[in-house]
Amino acid sequence: MKILITGAAGFIGSTLVELLRHEHDIRAIDNFSVGDVRHVGDVTVEEMDVANQEHVEEMVRGQEVVVHLAGFTGIPVCENNPEAAAVNILVATKYVTDAAVRAGVRQLLFPSTFAVYGVPPHHITEETPRAPIGMYGNLRAGAEYILLAAQQLDGLGALIFRQSNIYGRGIAKKRSLLNILTDQVLRREPITMYGSGEQVRNFLHVRDTVQAYKLAIEKGATGIYNLGSAETLSVRTIIETVNEASQRLFGYTVPVERKPDRGAAGREVDLTDFHFDISKVQRELGFQPKLKVRDAVEELLAQESSVPAT
Repeated sequence: MKILITGAAGFIGSTLVELLRHEHDIRAIDNFSVGDVRHVGDVTVEEMDVANQEHVEEMVRGQEVVVHLAGFTGIPVCENNPEAAAVNILVATKYVTDAAVRAGVRQLLFPSTFAVYGVPPHHITEETPRAPIGMYGNLRAGAEYILLAAQQLDGLGALIFRQSNIYGRGIAKKRSLLNILTDQVLRREPITMYGSGEQVRNFLHVRDTVQAYKLAIEKGATGIYNLGSAETLSVRTIIETVNEASQRLFGYTVPVERKPDRGAAGREVDLTDFHFDISKVQRELGFQPKLKVRDAVEELLAQESSVPAT
């Protein structure tokens, strides 16, 4: 199968290329604004930009499936760079979607975000109304509308994953909460805790994440799916887990420093309890997340420091 992966030098993209390259004809592209992975096995990541319409028309031509992972991720970067974020997410998704329709692409997969729900009720399903409160959530919700319109009007097979917090060790590194904390511990720097620490996050390992994409491609799935795991943990618990692993592996912990805001301009929702319902993706795609935060923390610490995980 001919599969185009945009954002292929990034955290999810490079890990997905590695998973799919043995069975499919992969075309990998990135503008290298964030990721710097130039090769994944025998796949070369080409330098192209999804915000350039001519580039998009060329990269999509002849593809059967497009996995559109390119684009800003995270609330602070979008709040601090709103114009660039709008082009990077919304305009680029319009270019990719329109080009996919013209090229006869049968399936387009897109990573949306938990942030489209804004301040949701306790139990969050795919039917929970979208009510984003910040730039990132609004842009991802807007991109969803672009894809759904193409699905309804043009017959494009659109698959949207509303993802939780992706973490772990992939081909490329990412500045996710858990990865940042393990890096701080390895440098023996104080861990920074924003807010009370009681806010919770749902965590999904990057290697589980790409398995969901693989399943969706194999099944030719369309529609909207919550993509997360059964691990919804507080920031305080994650910090304690990282320090406990450091104590076991290295014999030391680091102090915790509290700060009020991580540069999100007050647009980051702090929930202290919720249930991110992933039963639909489990039922329809057969997805079962397998990797746990505690094991991933030890893997990150051990691999970065060459200490064997226990």
